[in-house]
Amino acid sequence: MLRGAFFFLVMGLAASAAAQSGTWKIDPNHSSAQFSVRHLGVSTVRGAFTKVNGSGTYDSSDPAKTSLEANLEASSVDTRVEMRDNDLRSPNFLDVQKYPTITFHSKQTKSAGAGKLQ
Repeated sequence: MLRGAFFFLVMGLAASAAAQSGTWKIDPNHSSAQFSVRHLGVSTVRGAFTKVNGSGTYDSSDPAKTSLEANLEASSVDTRVEMRDNDLRSPNFLDVQKYPTITFHSKQTKSAGAGKLQ
């Protein structure tokens, strides 16, 4: 579900870095991890985790060394439907009391063409 969102986050970090190597922090005030899920095959539910932090590292001489770590506050899930959000936070789904943080660590990246990573 979130893999696609992080793919675009990595792409954004790499693209903004163009030819610059370095480490960048995710700006929590201007970032979210967005998702979409098909519902009953007839509609799509969209939402986001609004409290996100982490960092990405990019090496222009070896883009395969690009890495990303992102931490999402599980209770910040927002689909704009309070009843659904409360259910998502419950033990039925995310169980935010037991698992307050969702952490993503990239395992590998590879070139996907000029200026792109996968």
